[in-house]
Amino acid sequence: MVTIRKVIPALCLATSLAGIAAYAQTAATTTTTATPGAHQWHHHGHRGGFFFVLHKLGLTADQKAQVKSILASEKSQFEALRASAKANHTALETTPPTDAGYPALIQTAQTNAATRIKLQSETWTAIYSTVLTKTQQAAIPGIVAAAQKAREAHMAEWKAAHPQAAAPDSN
Repeated sequence: MVTIRKVIPALCLATSLAGIAAYAQTAATTTTTATPGAHQWHHHGHRGGFFFVLHKLGLTADQKAQVKSILASEKSQFEALRASAKANHTALETTPPTDAGYPALIQTAQTNAATRIKLQSETWTAIYSTVLTKTQQAAIPGIVAAAQKAREAHMAEWKAAHPQAAAPDSN
């Protein structure tokens, strides 16, 4: 059964990846080399695919500081949004669909999702346009494609190892 709990995160992820791809297509096509030690930069947020991409780009210490500054400036907005989404989610879990207030809770969930997508897009746009070099911007489509290929290979490997779980239920 498709629920809002499954749809909203999938929508956010798909939109984030589509935004990354759209911005990447506007960049010049050149290659990049990762700086040694780039894998040592860790993040503590959950803002989807762009942390993965940033990690793979091998940002300089100055670029990392700029990214942290951008994220810090938007932290309070993300926290307020997270609190609203959590409260609304709790209300949705305890409110029957026949309740008169249920449609308003659904609308709030949709608004929260749209706001999160917009805020993530604004964050990524700021990082993309003010922090990344043209070379790094051009490397993004390859990073995203390689990650997708790795996910597909991992899923195929898992399905081969678990044929009964991977097959659709015929009942």
